[in-house]
Amino acid sequence: MIATKEVEEWIRSEFLPKKYSQAFAKRKLGVQSGAEIEFDAVSEDGKIVCIISTIPGKTADGKVDTDALAKIREKTLWTVSLNEKPETIVFVYTDKTMGELLKEEKGNGRFPKHIKTLLVKLPPDLEMKLAEMKSRAVEEIKKRI
Repeated sequence: MIATKEVEEWIRSEFLPKKYSQAFAKRKLGVQSGAEIEFDAVSEDGKIVCIISTIPGKTADGKVDTDALAKIREKTLWTVSLNEKPETIVFVYTDKTMGELLKEEKGNGRFPKHIKTLLVKLPPDLEMKLAEMKSRAVEEIKKRI
């Protein structure tokens, strides 16, 4: 879990500011249901809202990861129900299989076309930490089976 938080923080504090020339932070925003939801990265001017995902879109055997799909849909629901619509919503991901899943979902009309998708290339040290964490998670699942 630590690797995921480190990756999200690097994306928020290093990658996104370089890409969009402004600071980003986690921020709670109001949604139509009356709640306030914390978003992974919101630009300083509030015009860009980002969802950050480090999870793969497919399982080790190449099937669609239904848990990942549920998380995508949940996070997407909150972005489309924001009280104040940002100029840009970006789904930022680190795993190529997530990109494949997003493309498939967009093609089938099950992912909003106005949400941009962006693959992030991580620095080698973070890539390695994330890969180790995913490997441990797979081993844990195998133990349970």
